[in-house]
Amino acid sequence: MTDYVLDTHACVFALVAPKRLGAAAQGALRSVEEGRGIAWIPAAVAAEVVLLRELGRISIGLQQVMSAMERAPSLRFLALDLPQLSEFAVHTGIRDPFDRLIIGACRTVGAKLVTKDRFLQESGLVQTIWK
Repeated sequence: MTDYVLDTHACVFALVAPKRLGAAAQGALRSVEEGRGIAWIPAAVAAEVVLLRELGRISIGLQQVMSAMERAPSLRFLALDLPQLSEFAVHTGIRDPFDRLIIGACRTVGAKLVTKDRFLQESGLVQTIWK
């Protein structure tokens, strides 16, 4: 079984526009739906969804994320903990605090990151999936 961490845009696309996901990302989420993997939604992603909704940049909010997790047992919330914050503290080259927290979450659970973010893909800090 493979673990995945969803970046914020991957989480939003999965919920409202799955065709916007890359082919490999769609395949990873299909394997999660079929019970062959777990998709983690880090606390940082949930917080960023709240902020993006407040800014009017996305139409979904925390309630839709929570509803999706209730419907799909392989979609799980990943609370922020000290090991993730230790990873956050180390990766000072990543300027975006949400990206740093997401990388920390990914490294802590040993998951592949579902992201289209080029910077994160090229960072070499985690294995990424998108195309």
